[in-house]
Amino acid sequence: MNYNETCEYLTSLERLGSVPGLSAITELLDRLGNPQNHVRFVHISGTNGKGSVGSFICSILIEAGYRVGRYLSPAVWNPLEIIELNGQNITAGEFSEIIDKIKNVCDSMHRETGIQPTRFEIETAAAFVFFDIKKCDIAVIECGMGGLLDATNVITNTECAVITKIALDHMSFLGDSVLKIAAHKAGIIKPKASVICLDDPVTSPVIRQYGACHGMKEFITVSENDIHINSSSLRDGLIFDYKAYKNIKIHLSGTYQAMNAALAAEVCMALRGHYNISEENIRNGLMHTTWNGRFQVLGSNPYFIIDGAHNENGAMALANCIDNYFPGKKATFIIGVFADKEYGRMLNHLMCYADMVITIETPDNKRALSSKKLAEYIKKYYDIAVYESENIDDAVKTALKHTGDCGIIIACGSLSHLRMVSDAYDGLKGRQNNG
Repeated sequence: MNYNETCEYLTSLERLGSVPGLSAITELLDRLGNPQNHVRFVHISGTNGKGSVGSFICSILIEAGYRVGRYLSPAVWNPLEIIELNGQNITAGEFSEIIDKIKNVCDSMHRETGIQPTRFEIETAAAFVFFDIKKCDIAVIECGMGGLLDATNVITNTECAVITKIALDHMSFLGDSVLKIAAHKAGIIKPKASVICLDDPVTSPVIRQYGACHGMKEFITVSENDIHINSSSLRDGLIFDYKAYKNIKIHLSGTYQAMNAALAAEVCMALRGHYNISEENIRNGLMHTTWNGRFQVLGSNPYFIIDGAHNENGAMALANCIDNYFPGKKATFIIGVFADKEYGRMLNHLMCYADMVITIETPDNKRALSSKKLAEYIKKYYDIAVYESENIDDAVKTALKHTGDCGIIIACGSLSHLRMVSDAYDGLKGRQNNG
């Protein structure tokens, strides 16, 4: 298959949706020779912050001189970004070659057993094959959903199990309480693995108990009390202290990134038993980390910011950033959400900052809530001007027209539309500059 055929094949599998459980991925990997058994892993679960924490960890390990694989989901900017080696996406040729091999295995597996792996299971297997081929020293992988029954949880060589902020999300699969969700997220803990998570009075005991019952090596928590932010700016990022580490610098904006960076630092300190990682590696890795779509400033005059807040906890973090960087100011919001998300909870934390909302709909996505329905919901519950956009280009043009040079535009909601918003903004500014 060429790359286009590969993409068409994977898209055709989306009809299967999400199928929690390890039976299909286990059978598939057995037929592929279990490539995951040849790699060591840092495994990340959690509701919010997985991508940022993974980026910090990879950057530190690369600074320390290791061959570092990465697997994340979903793709936002480029379909190939789900699989990386040392910060570089897998090539289209490599991806197509591996998927073609897996497709042949899946076809025979389906004929013989009736089991058809999902897109996520196939992409997970492809990541393991790629890491094995590239002889990665370690790979950083993120759960797609949950942890215990997530396809990534087939791995056994886990050096560190990392659990980021836990909040209500995917409740139809994971449970209707934070405690139930925490139990699923803790399911990635393996015997002799170091466990690193946030210090939370509700979820930490659940994670600690699961780890104790499953032979974890050590239990490490990151407390907000151990973090002191010295300076924070949209241009320069954050400078903060964490325990004995003074004046840590990161270029990612958003005060919540200090907690994510501290989690990553603790992970890399826990890895020192098998990997040579210095304090300089940690500092440089954190400072050089980049990660798109999290309180990312695309431009100023007016400020144009994109943020992947798509659930209640993400909205709370975004609200905190608005308070920190733009105290007392209102913003124009561009919002698109999935119909299966509890978007009402998200909006409750953000609408107090809005003087206008422009609703959008992610094109060609069956999970997308229509811009009309989202607009109707906001009009029903909030006294805010709402504009229902025809498309994402129109939304960006309308936002820029409505907002003065000293104003603020924030695009948030489902991750799937952030790249399109960014592209629309870049295209419009480019035309203005050329005109």
